[in-house]
Amino acid sequence: MASVSELNRQVLRFSGMSSGLDTESIVESLLKVDQFKVDKQQKLKTKLEWKSEAYRDVNLQLRTFRQNNMSVLNAATNMFSSDAYKTYKTTMLTDSNAVSVSANSAATAGTMTINSITRLAKAASQSSAGIFSGDISLETALADLDFANDLTFEDGEISFSINGETFAFDEETSLSTVINTVNANSKAGVTMSYSSLKKGFTITAKETGADSTVNIVNLKGNAFSDENSAFGIDQGEYHGQNALLSIDSVTVEKSTNTFTIDGITYTLKGETNSAVSFSVERDITSTYDKIVSFINNYNELISGLQSKIDEETYSAYEPLTDDEREALSETEATKWEEKAKSGLLRYDSNISSLLSTMRQAFYEAVQGTGKSPADIGLSTGSYADKGKIIINADKLKEALENNPDEVARIFTNASSSTDTTTKYKESGLVARISNAMSQYTETSTSVTLANNDEAVTKADERLEQLQDWLQEREDSYWKRFTAMETAIATLNSQTSWLQSQLGALSS
Repeated sequence: MASVSELNRQVLRFSGMSSGLDTESIVESLLKVDQFKVDKQQKLKTKLEWKSEAYRDVNLQLRTFRQNNMSVLNAATNMFSSDAYKTYKTTMLTDSNAVSVSANSAATAGTMTINSITRLAKAASQSSAGIFSGDISLETALADLDFANDLTFEDGEISFSINGETFAFDEETSLSTVINTVNANSKAGVTMSYSSLKKGFTITAKETGADSTVNIVNLKGNAFSDENSAFGIDQGEYHGQNALLSIDSVTVEKSTNTFTIDGITYTLKGETNSAVSFSVERDITSTYDKIVSFINNYNELISGLQSKIDEETYSAYEPLTDDEREALSETEATKWEEKAKSGLLRYDSNISSLLSTMRQAFYEAVQGTGKSPADIGLSTGSYADKGKIIINADKLKEALENNPDEVARIFTNASSSTDTTTKYKESGLVARISNAMSQYTETSTSVTLANNDEAVTKADERLEQLQDWLQEREDSYWKRFTAMETAIATLNSQTSWLQSQLGALSS
């Protein structure tokens, strides 16, 4: 079958040249019924496309909720982790600028004392000063710099190694290139810097502690030679030091100034011989706030889903054709389309089932605890609330205060059972909700959405067939009118000739 563009090229159209008829209007009128069929198919296709978009939007909402509330990538809001329900806070009982402390879920409530901080952890480091007689530019070539001890080159270069990594530079190399090259070498593990105030270099290991090392070996020239070092630092091996302190009369030695012991993170800032005490206690407020935030996000999600299946359907509003859209203002077209899209997922059985499953998860006890989320203050409200969860603040706080570990299990209990019923009973609230969402998404994607996308493809194929058929109908009409115009033109020509002959005879 010829394409539409090919048909347009093949058909010659003469519009009323001989007959005086408005052929365009006549053909358009004749095609009205046929055009209606094409428009109807176009609207069907558009509505199916909208429905696929609506399904994908629901999947996106569920994925976003899980990412924000159930993902290890969002540790602060991951309600799947028991750490979210076991938070601790620390309170300094002694004013001190020498140390700060914080606690994680592995901590134990109580009071502790840092008896002393004898020394801080330091990185291996060596510095120089006064190696230039005046101000310099880091972009100056090495050979042009005015060193206090003249920089000498061997075979036109200087060379040295730091922690086993070899570096070589020629006379034209700028000082900034030397510094940047050393810093970019991760195996050397040092940071080299220049101080314009001290007019000297500092080379510092990136790691702190007694095992921290800066080992410099001069190879060519006198950049780091033992005598008359141009860079002001002799070759040799330099070491860092460990932090040394006492916690509850126990000597502690660490390679860094920030470390964690028994769930408590210490950050050492200075040395002190004065005792520093602090307390660790459960942070019920923080845990409560996390649960409230989770439930608020959950309520927002189900409110949106519930609105989808409750959404009003306006059967009088169909997708607009291009001609219909042109006849409306932009505001009118937008409002029309909102009505046309309304109710696409009304009474959707899969969404209804998902909402029902999630609501039920709040009422069934978690095996091993004997309690359900409803028992600790999380229950659905009235029918008018459409399944939103109501928080009984006093009940929830009491549960967190008296048995926080049980609250954590009610939320996070995991099951390894392959039996669906057993797995559900053993799973905590978050796992139940997550599993329900996963099952919905799998069904929606592999069945519902796949079937709707297939319907879109078929609708598109049918639309193309109808458009070709309509074009053929239009061309057929034009062929007939063109033939009529040609016949009338021929008849008019013959009549004119005959009249001219009769006129000649009469004269």
